[in-house]
Amino acid sequence: MSFLKILTSIFLIMGVSGSVFDDESDLYSTKTEAFEQCEEWKGEGNVVVYPIHVNIAEEASRFNLEHPAPLLISPSSTMEKLKYADKVYEWNQLVKNFLDNHPTKSLKVHSRMCEYEPKEQLFVGYENKLIQDRVWKDAYGMRGRMEKVKSFRYLSSVIIID
Repeated sequence: MSFLKILTSIFLIMGVSGSVFDDESDLYSTKTEAFEQCEEWKGEGNVVVYPIHVNIAEEASRFNLEHPAPLLISPSSTMEKLKYADKVYEWNQLVKNFLDNHPTKSLKVHSRMCEYEPKEQLFVGYENKLIQDRVWKDAYGMRGRMEKVKSFRYLSSVIIID
């Protein structure tokens, strides 16, 4: 029981002094609770969704998976050769349409993220202020960066054996 009193006293002293934890640090009784609180905080952040032009090779490989080129498997008649020629023509039209549409995709960027630091027994909350303040732009100097703004500390598991 004396161990429990010592542990309680240590936490009481740390809490009163305020020097161990920074102002943006919260203390939780379990690792799970700290994780859940960090994830909840992260979910309250803003999100930016913006279109980007994609790598044409990446899109071409995806196109080829969705629309494989027709194969000629030893045709025995002229009719089969004509059917194959029609399939090749249709496939070439699909390729042309694909290239004419300049493929783009959307990226989703969150203003907040949580990172686990097991040695420190905490989850660190990072935030991009430009996204959070809704002034982010996809331009040099306007993207901001993730900065540490919050800590979600948890108590270590202590096993007491009498």
